[in-house]
Amino acid sequence: MFFHLMCVALLGLWCCLTTSTASVSYPKTLPCEVRETDNGSVVTVDCTERSLKDIPLGIPRDTTNLTLTINHIPNLNSTSFHGLENLTEIDMRCNCVPIKIGPKDRMCTKSVIIEDNTFSSLRNLRALYLDGNQLYSIPKGLPPNLILLSLELKTLRLHSNSLTCVPSEWFASTTELRVLDLSSNFLAREIGVTHFPHFLGKLEELDLSFNYELQRYPETLRLSRNFSSLKSLRILRLKGFVFQQLKPESIAPLKPLTNLEVVDLGTNFIKMANLSILMELKSFKIISLSDNKISSPSDGQEAVGFSGGEPLYWSPMSPADQYQSKEVREIHYFRYDEYARSCKYKDKELGTITSFVNKNCSQFGKTLDVSRNNIFFLHSRFLNLGELRCLNLSGNAMSQSLNGSEFSYLANLQYLDFSSNRLDLLYSTAFQELKSLVILDISYNNHYFESEGLTHMLNFTRNLKNLKILLMNHNQISTSTNTELESESLERLEFTGNRLDMLWRDGDIRYVNYFKKLHNLTVLDISHNNLNFIPQEVFSGLPDKLSELYIKNNKLKDNSFDWEKLKLLSSLQVLDLSGNSLTTVPPMLSICTKSLKKLLLHKNQILKLTPDFLKDAYNLQYLDLSFNHIQYIDKSSFPDDVVNKMKMLLLHKNRFVCTCNATWFVTWLNRTTVPIPRLATDVTCASPGAQRGHPVLSVDLLACQHSYLSIILYTLMTSLVLSFLTLSISSHLFLWDVWYIYHFCRAKLKGYGRLNSQSSTYDAFVIYDKEDLAVTEWVMKEMVAHLEDHGDCRLTLCLEERDWIPGCPLIDNLSQSIHNSKRTVFILTSKYIKSGNFKTAFYMAHQRLMDEKDDVIVLIFLEKVPCDSKYLRLRKRLYKRSVMEWPTNPQAQFYFWFSLRSVLATESHKQYNNLFKETL
Repeated sequence: MFFHLMCVALLGLWCCLTTSTASVSYPKTLPCEVRETDNGSVVTVDCTERSLKDIPLGIPRDTTNLTLTINHIPNLNSTSFHGLENLTEIDMRCNCVPIKIGPKDRMCTKSVIIEDNTFSSLRNLRALYLDGNQLYSIPKGLPPNLILLSLELKTLRLHSNSLTCVPSEWFASTTELRVLDLSSNFLAREIGVTHFPHFLGKLEELDLSFNYELQRYPETLRLSRNFSSLKSLRILRLKGFVFQQLKPESIAPLKPLTNLEVVDLGTNFIKMANLSILMELKSFKIISLSDNKISSPSDGQEAVGFSGGEPLYWSPMSPADQYQSKEVREIHYFRYDEYARSCKYKDKELGTITSFVNKNCSQFGKTLDVSRNNIFFLHSRFLNLGELRCLNLSGNAMSQSLNGSEFSYLANLQYLDFSSNRLDLLYSTAFQELKSLVILDISYNNHYFESEGLTHMLNFTRNLKNLKILLMNHNQISTSTNTELESESLERLEFTGNRLDMLWRDGDIRYVNYFKKLHNLTVLDISHNNLNFIPQEVFSGLPDKLSELYIKNNKLKDNSFDWEKLKLLSSLQVLDLSGNSLTTVPPMLSICTKSLKKLLLHKNQILKLTPDFLKDAYNLQYLDLSFNHIQYIDKSSFPDDVVNKMKMLLLHKNRFVCTCNATWFVTWLNRTTVPIPRLATDVTCASPGAQRGHPVLSVDLLACQHSYLSIILYTLMTSLVLSFLTLSISSHLFLWDVWYIYHFCRAKLKGYGRLNSQSSTYDAFVIYDKEDLAVTEWVMKEMVAHLEDHGDCRLTLCLEERDWIPGCPLIDNLSQSIHNSKRTVFILTSKYIKSGNFKTAFYMAHQRLMDEKDDVIVLIFLEKVPCDSKYLRLRKRLYKRSVMEWPTNPQAQFYFWFSLRSVLATESHKQYNNLFKETL
């Protein structure tokens, strides 16, 4: 008995120190993020950027994907992955990034050492990433299942070489090639006459970027007519080719390509382009002309400085010698950041395509990007592109006063990016011709907004009937001719980086209803508005449907933000007050708002939490308290009935004091199941000195125990152990006598009572499909509640998940439950009827009718099930009340429960059809 008690004690201690997902357990001290996907078949452990010097201990044995990217692990050996035989992917890139391309804060001069047979025991390993480790050779002893090289070449990268020609013979045997990268070579002349595309009918992606000729600036782009053979081509990159004019003949070989979706012509220093010719590429989705010098229409104009088909002996791309040019290209086109192949991405991204095209923009359809050019005036001929759905005009020099006629040829446009220009909103009719516009971005147009005495008609939104998202960020708006914005359709307004502190000056109430008439607004972002306080009238002037309010990175203090006013925002679900100067939280959040689900308070100066901070805040699911000055968290501030329901709690980068006063907090961190990111690495102690920098999770609570208390506990534990030993021996020697005395004394104290028959322990055994979450929820919340918890005669149900004996064989549990219950109730769906579990249980319940002449079966159909069963038709004739259906009408549910209770409470032989009983 003592041994069993010790096992239970150790098990409880282990549960306190570990956390788990559905089926994976791991210590909370593991400095990595663990997540399960595909019903637990894929277990991913992400240790990216954790400053690790060794493989961390405690990695779950079921791990399939292990990421150790951007750390400082110097070597690997055969014991590094011991016990992790299920690994299918190891990503250990950038543990020693070369100085040339790596960040300067992670310099590394000595390559990672990988001993022989390090990976030989990982038989399931399929993918191994070792980029950025300065390896001199491929590790020996790789597992046989590792995919290192495909038998059919599908990707070929020849970038950053010095190729001047591409012989067709190179590709005569590579007809399966899908991706070809010839960027950063010297192929400007070659692509005008080349024949190699003729062999690449299955090519999907071709990169010819940065193949310009040194000291030359040709008039136009020339592509070989053989480019029309690339029937499968989807992505074509011609960035950095350098030519003056885009003409129809420039893209003529591309017109027959019916699969071509993305064309990148950025950074070519194009001066003139007839944009309407791009419409001849019928299947395009994204065309980029960003970072050129386009300034005006070019219909019928001649190229500048071009004579006899020879290029000018000058190029904007070659101011230095060849070596320097090569370095510039490498840093610009392949750099250590999020735009290309780096330590955080396993695949080469689309480079400039993903950076210049907003995802929200391209999802609408055909996209044209002419950002960062020299367009200073919009002309209807220039924008005669009726098929466009998304247009990016950002980063030009437009200071035009839009009057509602400039985009008349773009009636179908749904996304317009007009950011980083010099927009002058002189007329309230601006953009009114864009009847289909859904998203408008006019951010970074601060030029005229910073000038004094100008008219700013910001009520242009009332003319845009389909506008849902408006971005007006970083315009430094401090004045407005209109005191109210108006829109019936706008759902999201981003107003960051402006000067609401000027509009909402103390004593000036003209603009307190500035957002009131945005009747459909649900998201409002007024971050970075230099707000020292928010007038109380503003809260009543916010839209009724507002559900998300972002006020981050302002200058709000405790006395300048009235939490009580949140009562006026009855639909508010997200509140972001991060980056302010708050030092405390509301006394009781639930008094201020009942609907709030997400509260962000990081990067404030909060010192402590109020005792009843989260009391009754049952809707709160996400709380961010990171990057504050919190020293203590008391139990009353984190009530279990609220915190345990949260989906995310952030506490890292605070100033926790790890003294004996923090005993509850340390214990709670060790036992809670609430997800707390970076718990093992960044939730650390700030004091006392001996604990500084150590995880709060690992604070030794035994140090808080006094010596006399330790003696008392030691004496108590010794006495308990001796008592248990004595009791165990006595029980072994005098088992029958002890048992008899125990029951005799119990009977004397409680009196005698009639024992329930073992054959009728339960009124009904309920069998259902445990894998169907909807059925499980119906049984646990509806059936159990109505039959066990309500009614004059409460019934006792037997449920598999609750009443079965753990460790007992399935068939034994099933047999005992059927024989120990008066009725066997089957909860049926079309899927469950076909399962083996149902058939087995049904046959065993039916056996009681054969053996004991006791019909115990009750069928409940939760959905209409087409069934031609003769047995079911016969049962409906003989014992109709034993076949029931869940009513679709909610008003009939009360009668359903009444009927079910009546069936379960009445003996079956009394409910058979009278004709049948008379026949018998």
